[in-house]
Amino acid sequence: MSPRAAIATIFTLNGLAIGTWGARVPAIQDRLDIGPGALALPLAGLSAGAILAMPLAGRATSRRGSRPLILGAIAGLAVALPLPALVPGLALVTGATLLMGLANGTLDVAMNTQGVAVERRVRRRILSSLHAGFSFGGLAGAGLGALAAAAGIGVLPHFAAMAAVILAAGVPCALLLVDDRRPPARTAPAPLGAPAPPPRLDPSPASRWRLRGIAFCCLLAEGAVLDWSAVHLRSIGATAAAAAFGYAGFSLAMASGRLAGDRLSERWGAVRLARRGGLVGAAALAAAIAAGVPAVAIAAYVVLGAGLSVLIPLVFRAAATGADAGPALAGVTTAGYLGFVVGPPVIGLIAAATSVPAALLVVVAAALLVGTGAGALEPRPVQDAAPPASAAPTASTSVPPTAA
Repeated sequence: MSPRAAIATIFTLNGLAIGTWGARVPAIQDRLDIGPGALALPLAGLSAGAILAMPLAGRATSRRGSRPLILGAIAGLAVALPLPALVPGLALVTGATLLMGLANGTLDVAMNTQGVAVERRVRRRILSSLHAGFSFGGLAGAGLGALAAAAGIGVLPHFAAMAAVILAAGVPCALLLVDDRRPPARTAPAPLGAPAPPPRLDPSPASRWRLRGIAFCCLLAEGAVLDWSAVHLRSIGATAAAAAFGYAGFSLAMASGRLAGDRLSERWGAVRLARRGGLVGAAALAAAIAAGVPAVAIAAYVVLGAGLSVLIPLVFRAAATGADAGPALAGVTTAGYLGFVVGPPVIGLIAAATSVPAALLVVVAAALLVGTGAGALEPRPVQDAAPPASAAPTASTSVPPTAA
């Protein structure tokens, strides 16, 4: 198996784990016999674990490379997944989801860092297709979870079986990944008169913050569609069965769009593709809110999913353009995850004061911000500082090399 196939499998397994968990949350709630308010604790544990892990994973990836972190995170995820179905009591289940979030957050940063490394090795854009694997893995996990629930299979045997699959497939794949540890910094001076090194392509500090903003807006929109699309459709007259098609169409469009994302970014460029995706998605959802017709709204969620599908891979590629990809990817991943967590409650508060369609204008605004801020996806050349003019090189003066 090639490193490309190995990292694609890792992305798919991560999606499988998340989809498996999400499909059986109601069963976990029934097992604990708790209401929606108490259920927020284990859900918050999952989010808190991921947010805590991501910056730490970025620094660890910078020092040790992504391969050992992926191996450890796969093992940790396989161990943690069955725990919420095994341990008693709300406090222990919350602790179990915290552990699962730590493993998932670490894997999220490390696998994207590895994806960038493999992309550089094969000299082809593959990051969007890797994210498509994650999306299809999530759909598979959710579908298998629905089948397990319909068949009356308990949560513990279901989670244990999925954990065994993740461990059995993930560990061999992790061992086949590329070694992306940073080489030691060069300390030897360049020969006198050597040509100046080419400028590095590296996002500026301002661009890094804009990339984090784009990630925040993208995943805010995803979280909002996950939690509010069905509610929106019901509020404008859709049946319960039809309301489910909003998120289903959005998810399928996301997965399918990511399959084409690498080819589209090569053809149009990252900035143009992101701008079109954000603006078209915003226009579609705005039209659906104005129309108030279920069929139009379902179609709009499909268009929004297609528009947003390629954005996160583009953001991750742009953030990882510099020499040290791990911390940069940790920054945009953490910002995106915060958007995913913060967005739905904010929309709920606005909906309580106005209406669900009016609150979803937040998603329209987020997509517009992505489209208008897409210029940050194109890194600018950064030349290392030149020596002062008064310090002209002499026979004993050498020009320091550019950092690797």
